[in-house]
Amino acid sequence: MGNEGSKLKGLIIDQNAVEVNDFWALYNAESPNTSNEEGVGHGQQLSIFKGEVLVKGQLWASIGPMERAIKNLMIYRHPYILKYTCTWEQSGQKHLATERVRPLNDVLSQQSDIQVCLGLRTILCSLIFLIEKALARHLNICTQSIYVTSKGSWCLAGFEYVWKAKELNKQLLDLAHSFRQPQAMDEANGAEALEQFAFATLCEQILNKVDAGAAVTPHVLEFREYCSTHLKHQNTEMRPKLSAVLLHPYFNHEFVLIHSFLFELPLKSVQERQQFFSSLIERLRCFDEQVVASQLASDLLSRMVLLDPTAQQCVTPFVLRTKTDQGATALFSPQTYVEYVLPHILKMFRLRDAQMRLILLDYFMEYVRLLSDEQLQREILPHLQLGMSDTNDLLVAKTLRSLADLVPILGAAAVLGGDRRRCFSDGRPHAAVSSESSAPRSITPLMNASAADADDYMVSGSPLPVESNMAPIALRLSPDGGEDDKSLTTLSEKPLEQSQSSAPDSNSELVDLTLVSDGKTQAEDDEEAAWSDWDNADELQRLHVKQLTIDELNLIETTSSSSTQATQPSLTDSFRTACSQVSTAATKSIPPPPSLRKPIDDLSVLDIQVQPSTLSNVAGTAEFDFFKDMEPVIETKPAASRETEVVHVDASRFATAADHDTDLDAHQGWGLDEDDDADDVIWGDSALTTSVS
Repeated sequence: MGNEGSKLKGLIIDQNAVEVNDFWALYNAESPNTSNEEGVGHGQQLSIFKGEVLVKGQLWASIGPMERAIKNLMIYRHPYILKYTCTWEQSGQKHLATERVRPLNDVLSQQSDIQVCLGLRTILCSLIFLIEKALARHLNICTQSIYVTSKGSWCLAGFEYVWKAKELNKQLLDLAHSFRQPQAMDEANGAEALEQFAFATLCEQILNKVDAGAAVTPHVLEFREYCSTHLKHQNTEMRPKLSAVLLHPYFNHEFVLIHSFLFELPLKSVQERQQFFSSLIERLRCFDEQVVASQLASDLLSRMVLLDPTAQQCVTPFVLRTKTDQGATALFSPQTYVEYVLPHILKMFRLRDAQMRLILLDYFMEYVRLLSDEQLQREILPHLQLGMSDTNDLLVAKTLRSLADLVPILGAAAVLGGDRRRCFSDGRPHAAVSSESSAPRSITPLMNASAADADDYMVSGSPLPVESNMAPIALRLSPDGGEDDKSLTTLSEKPLEQSQSSAPDSNSELVDLTLVSDGKTQAEDDEEAAWSDWDNADELQRLHVKQLTIDELNLIETTSSSSTQATQPSLTDSFRTACSQVSTAATKSIPPPPSLRKPIDDLSVLDIQVQPSTLSNVAGTAEFDFFKDMEPVIETKPAASRETEVVHVDASRFATAADHDTDLDAHQGWGLDEDDDADDVIWGDSALTTSVS
């Protein structure tokens, strides 16, 4: 029946008491809780009743008031009765832990008329359960026995005055007389219908404290009269039952019916839920948004409502969105949303329920813009990062989208963490970078738009094609001062084979030069001529120069064909071969029409880079060597065809000379004859020895 004798671990109790009476003192407390309902790192809000075990008085001789209240709260459980949590005894005192509540007398002046109506109906329902169903009697129905929860709903307490119906007698009433509220006691002091009299007195006291001029609840005056004439009737047998009082129009107007249906939603059928949710929003628009948000926000965001298929389409979009200037389809304005709805959303974000989290992520941008940066970092971001580790792919995908929405607000460093470094650079031209706007611009034109509209969205100022039969536009513009002559563009568009026809006469060169000069004059006059591609400009210029060179060489060949045709037949062939190769290269260099172009797969081609030309790139271009066939040919005979040469040696050259004319030279140390070879050397000492012998 409860956690009797157990104490919450890590419980922190405030030192200052909220309320003190003759039997106990009320304190606020907080207990660490790791359950799924509150989430990690958030404690459970509790109220602690501390009371003595023994109290003087014959009424409490058998059992003390604290012990009786604990016992009754453990037995009688109802949504409108104070919720029991646990109890323990410490230092000779009884401790009772319940849900976080406040005394009604402390907040009654702040209650609106609709809150009072709902509160009185709540107390009436709890008394109907206690008296007519549980067959118990409550002897002290007054404002001291009513508390208000953190959600704003009223709950019935004072269970130290609850007895079973069969235990109630005249003697018990006499003993409890001194502890009961005098205004709540009937003059007859009888046991019959004493709860009706006490409830009528309670309603009159509360309605008198509420400003009657500001009352907008219908049938409030009729209910006052009903309490004084029927519930306080002198004849106790004429007093109606409490269940009959619930049928009064004061407790059955539109707003109360909506509130009661939401509270009793688990007891309703599927058809009743569908009918109720389909018309709920239109019914709520008839009431003030402050009243709706303060009383029904927690019910509209409950698990039963959020997970209902009909409510997800007809109710949830209007509750989780805010009113805007463009449309007022939502229920709450941003101010009301922040005050009443956001606290429930922040609490729901701590729940580790996949379905609840998915619904909150669907409307993430509706409420994230209303939170401060500190709230986002402290109460939203940690729970989003936790969702990244889940095994639910849909949950992870929606969490990633929500994190992406947080990056412009908190920054990538706060959302993703770690060291940040710049990996991408701004590839826009300097002329397109504006210092006035720092927002990034797209370099992609609008699809299916006209050229005038697309020009505003292009980074560069290049013109856009309007007609499909226009010439292909260059990938990049020519640099300043790099305008090409129109003749070069015209030369690149027509095939070069026409200008390289066989055996042109001597006047063809003059005609070609005249056409080229006329093209240049026309290009100079037309300053708005189209520019060619950067990549093809140098190639076209080289081809043009080569064409002029070829024409000159052909002219020389034509004039001297009679003398050179027999001696150099290979030179003409080489020139023709060169012309065909140059024509083929020029044809390949002409860009194909747009319909025949192939998609570019190489990312380096799409990258906008300016690369300096190197010698290797220039050497890599195909150029024909016109002097290749003019190299001298050196013919060599095979080694086997050579004849064997006979070398004759004169033997007289090796004879020893004994002339006296040479003796003097021999005595000088040298005996070398000037006509002899360098190998016939006679040194001085040897020559002297030979002559003596």
